[in-house]
Amino acid sequence: MAFVLANIELFAAFAAVAALLGLSYSLEGMLGYQPTLPGDAVRLMNAGASVLDLRPSAEFAAGHVRGAVNVAPDALAEWAAKQRKTKPRAVLLIAAPRQSVLGPARLLRAQGFEPVHVLKGGMRGWAEAQLPLAK
Repeated sequence: MAFVLANIELFAAFAAVAALLGLSYSLEGMLGYQPTLPGDAVRLMNAGASVLDLRPSAEFAAGHVRGAVNVAPDALAEWAAKQRKTKPRAVLLIAAPRQSVLGPARLLRAQGFEPVHVLKGGMRGWAEAQLPLAK
């Protein structure tokens, strides 16, 4: 106990970091998606996840993840309705920098797609991981 009292600042900092870490995990669940690193995204794709690129079509044409489908965020509900014929599965979303994924992720979860993943870093993260691009 004397050690704890002698190092109270360190224990307080540890408690704050642990609380923030727990908060970030619970926020991810509440937001409706899981941030996913490029390497983990490849594993998802190999397991059959749908890959949806929400970026503008010009950016998509310049380079995209192989097998990705370019879907405008306002056309996402239509895409999801077409997919109902097959069993809903995991979805990986790719967005442009500063493009909101909260609405699309919530819409997909409401349509039964679970889990919804978002490529962390977007196409920049994909390119920095030196993963292949299709054109």
